[in-house]
Parts: sequence; structure tokens; C-alpha cells
Amino acid sequence: MKKWCVFLLFIISLVPSVARAHGLYLTSQDGKLFAHFSDRSPASGAVVTVVNDDGIVIVRDTMDEKGTWVLPEILEEEPKFVIVEAPGGHLTRLTWQEVVRGTTKGFFDLLSVRIVLGITVLCGGGFIFKRLLNPKSQIGNPK
Repeated sequence: MKKWCVFLLFIISLVPSVARAHGLYLTSQDGKLFAHFSDRSPASGAVVTVVNDDGIVIVRDTMDEKGTWVLPEILEEEPKFVIVEAPGGHLTRLTWQEVVRGTTKGFFDLLSVRIVLGITVLCGGGFIFKRLLNPKSQIGNPK
């Protein structure tokens, strides 16, 4: 019974954090910066700030309705970071070199990989909890 209570407490404590998880992601390609949330919706209206090494703002602009921002052709100073801030307290940044050369999708950005990992974690977690709740009986050691 004690193990069930610990298990339920663990699951209940995870539910609020999972339900509210929502990240802001940046990618760049062909002189454009793209911002989207973890549910793949565009970060339209997000504020883009380009700063130099000292943190001084060089350019401040907003993303369009598709979550896209075109890089300026001429800048007065050498930028260091591009910071994107969306409503709800979402904030992320990329270095200027990453923006200029472009970013690529990582292995874990693929939907099929995320699905396989999710199923593996669920099955593995179920197996572990089953073993915790039903330990092997002692053979040859009758009570």
C-alpha cells in the first residue's frame, strides 16, 4: 500500500509541470530567423533584439505573423547575440554566428524519434513499477 501512495504522489506531482511545459525554439536558414513554440505554432509578434558584446542593442524588431524575421543586410556594429522574447515570459537566444550560418535540425527534433522515445519511456516505466509493486517471491524459502 505504501508503494502505491508513493507512486500516486509521484504521478500527481508531474502532471502540472507537464501540462504547462511550453518552450520557444529558434532556427535560421537563408538569412531568415524562424521562431516557434514547442507545439509548432509560430511565435508571431515576438520581439527580436540584436546585441553586441557589451549588451548594447543594435537592432530591435518584431517577428511577422508566421514567426519569421529577415536579417538586416547592413549593421553598424558586429552583433554577438540574437535574443527573441515572446509573450508569456518565453525567452531564448542564438549567437550571431549560428544565425548567419544557419541551424540544422537535431536528432531529437524529429517527431518519429520523439514518439519512439516516449513509448520506450512509458513501457520501461511500466515495467519498473510492475517490478516494484510485485517483487519476485522467494523460492525454497516458505513462510
